Order: sequence, then C-alpha cells, then structure tokens
Amino acid sequence: MEKKQWTLVNAENVVPYVCDETYSSKQLTGDEMAGFPVININEGTLKGGCRTSGGAHENTEIYYIVEGSGILWLDEDSVPVKPGDIIIIPPHVFHWIDNTMNKAPFKLFTLWPQQEQNDVYFVRKNAWGTSMKYVDPEYLRKRMEK
Repeated sequence: MEKKQWTLVNAENVVPYVCDETYSSKQLTGDEMAGFPVININEGTLKGGCRTSGGAHENTEIYYIVEGSGILWLDEDSVPVKPGDIIIIPPHVFHWIDNTMNKAPFKLFTLWPQQEQNDVYFVRKNAWGTSMKYVDPEYLRKRMEK
C-alpha cells in the first residue's frame, strides 16, 4: 500500500470565496488539495443580521457550530444553536440558518463525504480554476518542509 503524505491546513491561511454580501465560504479539505479521497470540510461565515436562503440535498450534511449563535431551521423545526453544537441533517431536509437577531457573524463547519456535494465547490472551481486558494500560495509547501 502506498503511503500518503499528511496535510495540515489552518483556516486563517485559506482565502474565502465571497458568495454574496452576506456569506463567505472556505473549502478547508477536499480531494483536490489532499491528492486522495477525504471528507470535505467547508467553513461558512454568515454576517450578523442575515440569513441563508436554504436548500435540501441528496446526501447527509453535518454542521459543527464554531462561532456565534443563531437558529437553524430544519423543515418546520427551529433549533437554537451555539458553538460546540453538532447537527446531523438527513438527506432531503430543507434547512437554512437565521442570524438576523445577532450583530456578530455566525461561523460553522459543514462536513460532506465528497467535495462535489458542496455547491460552492463548483462556483469556486469556475471562478478560480481550483477549489481552494491559500493566502500564501506556498503555504502547504512551507508547512511540509518544517
């Protein structure tokens, strides 16, 4: 079995893709950057006073709340969430985040089995030619040398 090289990524070194004036997205892990299949982790930041439009997906998503508090809507259920909460969203459940009651940003990690399950993955690829960008393009090489 071929031994794969490990990779260390710090979210501060990943360039956010600004989806619109309310939401930005950073792909932190994915097959493209690792060079082999990995779980996709995306860092999403929703500005205070805003909400997402929502959607339902074919596959399970997992949300890990990192910063801020808000309301996660799952079909007709409203669930107050705060840092440290993990929410497992089954396939086909319409969900969205409400941060309209807060001035502070709401930050979460979303986990998928495959990077292609994240719609913004394709938007980033079309805009940048890659699924993720580093603040310093030599970031990974420098980390690996240490």
